Amino acid sequence: MCYNYVMTTSNLIALVVGGYAAIVATAALVWNILRERHNVIVRVSPAFGVGRFEGSEMVAIEIINKGHRPINIEEVGFFLSNGDKLINPMAEHNLGWLKDGDGMSYYVPKQEIEEMGKDVKKQGFRVVAAYVRDSTSTTYKGKIRKGAVWTWFNG
Repeated sequence: MCYNYVMTTSNLIALVVGGYAAIVATAALVWNILRERHNVIVRVSPAFGVGRFEGSEMVAIEIINKGHRPINIEEVGFFLSNGDKLINPMAEHNLGWLKDGDGMSYYVPKQEIEEMGKDVKKQGFRVVAAYVRDSTSTTYKGKIRKGAVWTWFNG
């Protein structure tokens, strides 16, 4: 059996419109998948205290939720070069919720950073990153770049 199929103008238009719709639908699906992921930025920088820490040097760990799902921050700390975690004794558990687009900063006094750094250096390690853990046990890292904060830890 031999079928002789002729492409008419209406068939061609239907094929083009159907193909275009498939491409748009696929792009929308990919966009929604990417948008719904958790996207948390962790930054570490030097800061200066106010209130009871007036005039003292601090380390600011800034947490920004760029995703479209709220996250519950449960733990803030530092990663060592051997992969272990160094949790600040001042850290509270369940630090709070971050909605999409929200941010918070967590401050650690320089004196405590230097004390933690001494203990870590005695063991032969160094502090390489700050981290934040949410209630789903997902960990987000922020590198500590060489500069003031780096030398407070590893100097």
